[in-house]
Amino acid sequence: MNRQHNNNQLLEQAASGLLSAVARGRALRHALSARRLLLRAWWRRQLPDYIPIAVKLALFFALLITLGMVSLGIVIGAKQSVQLSEQIDKFGTTLVQRMAETAREPLLANDTLNMELIVNTLSDDANIDGAAIFADDYKLVVQAGMIPPATRLPGVGSYRDSAPALIYWQHQKGGLQEPAYVSFITPIIFRDITVGYVLLSFDHSVMTKARRDTLATVIGVTLLMLLAAIIASFYLGRRLTRPIEQLLAASSAFSQGKFEYRIQDKRNDELGVLMQSLNTMGEGLLRKEQVEQVFSRYVSPQVARQAIRDLDSVESLQLGGRHVEASVLFADIVDFTGMSEGMKPQEVSALLNLYFGHIAEVVRFCHGHIDKYMGDCAMVVFGVPEEHEEHPFKAIACGWMILQLVEVMNRQRLRNTEPTVEFRIGVNCGTMLAGNMGSTERMEYTVVGDAVNLASRLSHAGAPGEVVLTEEMLGHPLLHKRIATHEHGTIKLRGKKEPVSLFIIDEIRDPFREEMMQEIRRILVRSTTVAA
Repeated sequence: MNRQHNNNQLLEQAASGLLSAVARGRALRHALSARRLLLRAWWRRQLPDYIPIAVKLALFFALLITLGMVSLGIVIGAKQSVQLSEQIDKFGTTLVQRMAETAREPLLANDTLNMELIVNTLSDDANIDGAAIFADDYKLVVQAGMIPPATRLPGVGSYRDSAPALIYWQHQKGGLQEPAYVSFITPIIFRDITVGYVLLSFDHSVMTKARRDTLATVIGVTLLMLLAAIIASFYLGRRLTRPIEQLLAASSAFSQGKFEYRIQDKRNDELGVLMQSLNTMGEGLLRKEQVEQVFSRYVSPQVARQAIRDLDSVESLQLGGRHVEASVLFADIVDFTGMSEGMKPQEVSALLNLYFGHIAEVVRFCHGHIDKYMGDCAMVVFGVPEEHEEHPFKAIACGWMILQLVEVMNRQRLRNTEPTVEFRIGVNCGTMLAGNMGSTERMEYTVVGDAVNLASRLSHAGAPGEVVLTEEMLGHPLLHKRIATHEHGTIKLRGKKEPVSLFIIDEIRDPFREEMMQEIRRILVRSTTVAA
């Protein structure tokens, strides 16, 4: 029982250790995964959001040329190295074979003097570091210069033909390792019998140096070509991407409304066609903007923008309209006919332009638009064609603001003994028909209906310097406690059984009043600056 209990404990410990190891392994994997994600996020942050195409092309060309030049350098270097090795082998083989033929007779005759003369003459050559003649058992007969140790010599009988063998070896001298040597050894054959051996030693570092010089030359030429290729690739990249940069600059200018921008570069390829098309598009956009600016002087900017948007579907423009909730204001000059009789036409035109020019700025500030000028009267609409939820208040605020501006202008003109004018203003809101009125050949965007007719009548019901509105409009929820009025009486209108109660605007109580007064001061300052 004790043994079984101990075994159970050992199994529990082993299982606990295994689970712990698995948990540590999972934690390690999670940590490594989190580290990889952090590194990836860091690397992405280091990359710029925008890389010019010129840089991409230059890097691509540089990489392509680099790979080509490096590959070419490796191939040329390897080929030069092989050719050099073959030349050295051929030189050594030829020389050692001639030495074997020369040493055959002295070796057979045991003519030591001639053999010493042969090896000494060869070893004196600057390209040869050592020479030796051996007997058929590799017993050294004569030697001059450096020869390999006996342990590096081939075994007796290892030659199957007269081809020389190569021995690569090092020479130890004073504990220092001398440069490597290569020795060519070949048998001396007489009547198919090996009677001895000859050996020539060469400094292997010469071949190594030759290889190194060849490799250095190839690397140098490769680096010069690579530098030239990189410079050429960046230049070519800039040349290729310059038209693209011009197209990008033109697109950016057009997006900022600078339609007068033109690409000056001329090309006879696809990019040239695209440049010309972009210039043509810029001319069209500039023309469209100019048309819109001119058109906006004849109709309200809101109506002009709507008409410009419909240029692609002119045939879809039809007479008629839709019923909308809007407000309308009529600003009429008091006794303008009598006043203009004593003035020249140019003076009348200048006077109207001055006052109506300032009124136009007030209307724009109050989010309305001038529907039309009717001689000495301006018709202003709020809430169409661009909707505005506070159109009743904006219309009343605009009328009150016009009177404040005219009052200040009149004081200034009286000090200069210049003619002045007074305005009567009628304001009304309600349901009206807004749309294109007229004929298919000539139409205008305007509003018509009882609410418009009533506003026109109201402009004649008040005294000079008053803004008149109806009791029905005064009850509009958007006007609650925002204006101060007093009752003006009633007016009998054609088509209505009961008289209409009228009210005069005394004051604007809304915080918007301060903004209106500041705008009046800005308008007067601008007009003074322009006149100066």
